[in-house]
Amino acid sequence: MSSIYNDTNPSFSGPTGGSSLAAFFDSRSEAESAVSRLEDAGVPVARIRLMPGYEADRKNAGVMSDDRSGFFDALADFFFPDEDRAVYAEGLRRGGFLVQVNDIDDALYETVHDILDDEGSIDMDERADLWSLEDRQQGASNTGFAGAAQGGKASESAFDDARPVAMRDTAHGSAKVRAYTFLDPGADPGSKQSDDADRQSQSQSQGGSHQSQGFRRDH
Repeated sequence: MSSIYNDTNPSFSGPTGGSSLAAFFDSRSEAESAVSRLEDAGVPVARIRLMPGYEADRKNAGVMSDDRSGFFDALADFFFPDEDRAVYAEGLRRGGFLVQVNDIDDALYETVHDILDDEGSIDMDERADLWSLEDRQQGASNTGFAGAAQGGKASESAFDDARPVAMRDTAHGSAKVRAYTFLDPGADPGSKQSDDADRQSQSQSQGGSHQSQGFRRDH
């Protein structure tokens, strides 16, 4: 079997701007098609990341990886909130493909969103609910993907105080495209940026598992 962790832009060193959009795909062809359309639309290649998940060989077709923490660690420099990172890691373990676009110019924001929403991406909230149900039916406890962000070794070792922070941007995005805003890790806790993050965090916690909002542009 083969397990692929390297993404298409290994030299990526972190977010350089304030916005990010991410979508998840079941097939490599759909993910690569989205990447091609993003490049054709004028998105710089350095701002696009494609993270391939586990890919079984022909002999083991349909068999998922049993490596949960490895994919969780592999997403450390994507700067997702732990809960989202755990869900994406589970999707990669099951053979999916993650596409993320960082530092999006205002003029391209809606175009990037529409491309990611249009190329076969999936609703991660619905998929996460399905995976949780499967885990419960199989009698899993903290071995499930939800446990990865709740005190596993991966979540304790992958970060440091200087890492950028990404918050889910509930004012943007859609059911199949998640929007994030990168915050300055050194920002004053009393600053407007910090207050905005607190409001977003509260909105997420009150929204339950289905947090996706209808897309709207108000930049």
